[in-house]
Amino acid sequence: MSSSPRPGAAALGTVERLQRARRIGTTFGRVYLGIKANQFIQRRLRPSDMRERWSRFNRQSAESIYDAAIDLRGLILKGCQFLGARADVLPREYVEVLSRLQDRVPAKSFAVVRRTVERELGRPLGEVFRRFEPEPIAAASLAQVHEAELLDGERVAVKVQYPEIESLVRSDLANLRMLFRAVGVFERDFDLMPLLDELGEYLPRELDFQNEARNAETVAAFFAGRDDVVVPRIHHALTTRRVLVMEYMPGIKITDVDALRAAGVDPNRVTQTLVEAFCRQILTHGFFHADPHPGNLMVQPDGPRLVLLDFGLTKDLPPRFREGIVAFALALIADDPGKLGQALVDLGFETKDGRPEGLHEIARFFLAFAKRFREQPHADPKMLEELGDEIPDMIRQNPIVRVPNHVVLLGRVLGLLSGTSRSLGSRVDLLRTILPYALGRA
Repeated sequence: MSSSPRPGAAALGTVERLQRARRIGTTFGRVYLGIKANQFIQRRLRPSDMRERWSRFNRQSAESIYDAAIDLRGLILKGCQFLGARADVLPREYVEVLSRLQDRVPAKSFAVVRRTVERELGRPLGEVFRRFEPEPIAAASLAQVHEAELLDGERVAVKVQYPEIESLVRSDLANLRMLFRAVGVFERDFDLMPLLDELGEYLPRELDFQNEARNAETVAAFFAGRDDVVVPRIHHALTTRRVLVMEYMPGIKITDVDALRAAGVDPNRVTQTLVEAFCRQILTHGFFHADPHPGNLMVQPDGPRLVLLDFGLTKDLPPRFREGIVAFALALIADDPGKLGQALVDLGFETKDGRPEGLHEIARFFLAFAKRFREQPHADPKMLEELGDEIPDMIRQNPIVRVPNHVVLLGRVLGLLSGTSRSLGSRVDLLRTILPYALGRA
């Protein structure tokens, strides 16, 4: 990101920067000191209830970070949403608390929204929209969405970026880098800088709504031949870096099973379409929507049709990713931990000593899971969620230095889709659905 705000971006004053730095420092400082105190108690006193002590401490710490994220917004809020999906890094209590931030973000006032839209489009609101609803239909960490109507009567959704967000992100990145470097001096094995680097890489893209518009059109093209998966059409003439105007697509939230059934929609069909949609993105095209939480997935009863929303976070997979997945699957079928360990290396996993043998224990875990999967091809979504819980615990206990970020994002997608499938109470033959895409035959 550039060192100065772009034209139109609100700059932070010195006092506000200092206040944010103090809140960040005190919040994370208390958590760090609490960790050290619990480590001392565990090492010296060895109480029998240490597991419960850690659980209580982790949940209390996560709640304090949650409160700070709601108050500070900006990078802290976005970063905590990101960490809420990183069970490979954080204990379960943090993930459970911080994941609540996905849907609970306070909205900005309509006056702020109006000023932003008029500045970005260079015209009064009434010269562009016949109607513009003051209350947002959704609010997230970087922006909020309003329903509106163009002068020709077309209903649209208008995504409006918070005016101060670039300055908040820049200030918070600097504060967190300073904090994590200071902690790193005392804690050689505590390194969150790679996560900060990931945020520094992804956030500028999410702050550019023209980039999001291109992502949406890329994914829309994947389903040009299907009428059961749709992406809102973009109005490029009214889209800027901070305002995104798109076709308004009403629908039922994908996890509202009662509403789906009342509309005559079969949840099993919705789940099948959802799994196929992400197989096509990931295994056929190597480019996927990386944030499919239920707020970004709607169902239109006519069809039914799956509506994909919000393409701020997407991911391009490495060119030979599908080949790596096929090698991984063949190793699972052959029940060969050595080949499976090598497949993990080929997919981008790294070990402390650089040798694939360090991954063999993890490979054996996958083999055990594959056996369970073969015995139950109609995979219970609960089984996939358990896998999502068990893998991070195992990774933290093994000599992996780095899990490639595309695998992390895929794990996040798997977890979100598994949770959604479980909410729908449906059963899909995953093996039969995934295999044609993995072999390039779908």
